[in-house]
Amino acid sequence: MTLEECVISWREPWIRHGMEQGIRQGEAQGIRKGVEQGEARGLDRERGLLRRQAKARFGADAAERLFALLAQEDDQQRLEAIGEAIVRCETAEDLLRRAEANGRRRGAAANEASGH
Repeated sequence: MTLEECVISWREPWIRHGMEQGIRQGEAQGIRKGVEQGEARGLDRERGLLRRQAKARFGADAAERLFALLAQEDDQQRLEAIGEAIVRCETAEDLLRRAEANGRRRGAAANEASGH
């Protein structure tokens, strides 16, 4: 075997290994991105459902105000709490107060976590 053939034979396994490693990393990144997109879609659908429920119970104005409060909410438990509030609250004002308080608690928790 010539020196050139030896160098080529050593190089090929390393190239193959690098390609395999790149494929594995790409698959892992793709899976993570897919999960993130799926979670985001699920939260969007839940916010939409809450909007429709609030509209049916309290009217379009209350539903739009609630939707604005929930636009950035990404905590599943908080969204579930709002769903329960839609059923339990007697008035739109009560529902919106609960949603606003929920948002303030979220903001306070974020400030505590960041050390502010």
